[in-house]
Amino acid sequence: MSSNFFSQFLERFSKNSSIHGVQYIGNNSISKLERLLWLLILTGATFLGYYFVKSSVDHYFANPTVVTIEKDFRNWENPFPAVTACYVERVDLEKAQDYIQMTWGITNTSSDFNHYLDFVKVVSNLTYATLHTLDKFKSNRTLNSTDWLSLIKYVHPTLNGALVTFQTKSKPDWEFAITELGLCFTLNSRFTQLLSPEKKSLKSENLKCHYLNGLCYARYDSNRDMPLFYHVHSPLEVIHATSESPILLGRSQEYEINYKLAETYSLGDIRYLSPQQRKCRFEDEPLSDQIPAYSIGLCFMECRYRLAMERCGCRPFFYNFLEGKECNMEGLLCLSKISQMFYQSAEETGCNCPQPCNLMVYLRQIPKITEWFKGYFDQRITFRWGLMQPMTKYHRKIIFGFQELIVSFGGVLSLYLGVSLISTVETVYLIAEDIYCYWASKKKSTNPK
Repeated sequence: MSSNFFSQFLERFSKNSSIHGVQYIGNNSISKLERLLWLLILTGATFLGYYFVKSSVDHYFANPTVVTIEKDFRNWENPFPAVTACYVERVDLEKAQDYIQMTWGITNTSSDFNHYLDFVKVVSNLTYATLHTLDKFKSNRTLNSTDWLSLIKYVHPTLNGALVTFQTKSKPDWEFAITELGLCFTLNSRFTQLLSPEKKSLKSENLKCHYLNGLCYARYDSNRDMPLFYHVHSPLEVIHATSESPILLGRSQEYEINYKLAETYSLGDIRYLSPQQRKCRFEDEPLSDQIPAYSIGLCFMECRYRLAMERCGCRPFFYNFLEGKECNMEGLLCLSKISQMFYQSAEETGCNCPQPCNLMVYLRQIPKITEWFKGYFDQRITFRWGLMQPMTKYHRKIIFGFQELIVSFGGVLSLYLGVSLISTVETVYLIAEDIYCYWASKKKSTNPK
């Protein structure tokens, strides 16, 4: 295109454009100094507009949400805390005897029986911290092909306690879960099925307690001679190797405790923002295809799983829901050599686990502990946990979304350049019209009739 075309285009465009100041740049009836002055003014206004538009874009991508306080507590249905319980001693001796005889043909009269019983006890209590205890069994080749998960399931004590909750319409019950702390049983966790020894689909509903319900509690009475560890956590969380210390209940002990809920929730209207924008992830937004859900605990577990696969080429048996070769005796002993790495912080292991969009933290209150020595109550271990209804919650919502971004664009461009949607369409039209006219004239001149 020739310079003559550009000068003609500029003149036509300046006469027809509604953008403020453009008409003076191509106006040949005024002096060049005035045209230069208007060009400088228009250039300055363009740079100012660009600066504020860029600030709005940066705001939209970096910090479009805000956390506010909600106080409408009388209408709330509050999530009841989940509990995961683990026996201190996870071997039923009669079941262990049957398993040893069934698997290796060793009876309780054999001289090797105690060796195999010791192995069963060690496997049933395996965690990252206790993997080294397998070292004394590595010379016994008959143990190398052990099906770890079937062993711990078979010998685990039967749950025969009594569970009572505030829920009267249905009767929730304990479900087994294989965790980094061994085989435990859990109540009211959405991810129970994910951690189940048998793979199942995820649960969508959990126990909720209305603010006006004054009896928001659950109680479990169990065998007095079988101490338990209790982990109280969010229904959208799981216990893992670096979870907080549990509550230990001993023989004939009654433990009553309430929890205060601190909840940050997010509604679905922020889902169209990327996790990087809202700085959180919903529980149905997994980080990878390996796990169909998200929580900080699951994220930590996936990081440790990747570490195990990288260093030893296999996964521990308590990652039943993940793919890859399961560790045999040699693989678990390999992991025992780097066990301290599994207890490092997320930063040290390079694990990036963003905050959940729906975050529930249950704060322990002062417990009431009673030890019974006679009467009916000494025949059981009782754990009673309740929910103190919150009067405030935190709500993550959009403060600068896509609509606000468009409005900001319009305001900035209108203020500095007088540009509107119509003038933008007009500009495109004028440019397209001139290009078409130039193309048509060139075609006519090269192909005269």
